[in-house]
Amino acid sequence: MRLRRGELEDLAVSFLVLVLLFSNFELRLFGYACIAVLTAFVFHELAHRLAARSYGYTAFYKRWDTGIALALALGILSRLATGTTWIFAAVGAVQVYAPYAYDEREVFGRIALAGPATNVAVGVVALLAAGVLSPATPPWHAARITASVNLWLALFNLFPFPPLDGWKVFRWNAGYWAIAAGLAYLLYVLV
Repeated sequence: MRLRRGELEDLAVSFLVLVLLFSNFELRLFGYACIAVLTAFVFHELAHRLAARSYGYTAFYKRWDTGIALALALGILSRLATGTTWIFAAVGAVQVYAPYAYDEREVFGRIALAGPATNVAVGVVALLAAGVLSPATPPWHAARITASVNLWLALFNLFPFPPLDGWKVFRWNAGYWAIAAGLAYLLYVLV
C-alpha cells in the first residue's frame, strides 16, 4: 500500500482543501473535519486504488487542480454570500491503467463501487458509535460528522453521471447501482 511521493502530495493537497470546505472555514470544526475527511475521502480513494490493484492494474491518486480551484472558489463565494459552504468534492481521482481487461464494465464497475461501499461501511460504524456515545460531547459530534460526511460522499459519488463512480457502477449493473444508491440515501437521511 506504499504511496508514491507525488501521490502522497496530491492526496495531502486534496485532503486539506476538503477539510477547509467541510469545516465551513471554521477553526472550531477543523478537528472534526480532519477525522471525517480522512475516513471519507482518503479511505474512499485508497479503496479504489486497492480494488484496481487487486486486478493487477497500476493505480494511483492524482489531484485535479481545476476541480480544486472550483471547489475553493465555490466554497469561499458561497460562504461569503450565504454563510454556508457549498461543497464541490471532485478534487481528484484514482487513475487506473489497465493494459488488459477481463470484462471492462464489470471490473471498472467493481473498482468504482469500492469507494462508495467504503464510505457506507464507515458511515454505518460512525452512526453506531454516535448511538452509544453521550450526546453533545466531542466524541459524539466527531461520530455524527464522520457519518454525515461519509454518507454524503457515498451518495454524491453514486450519481449516475460521468465521471462519477455511479456512472461506472450503473453501466456495469443497474441493480447493484440502485441498491448502493438507495442504501446510501437511506443512511444519509438517518444522520
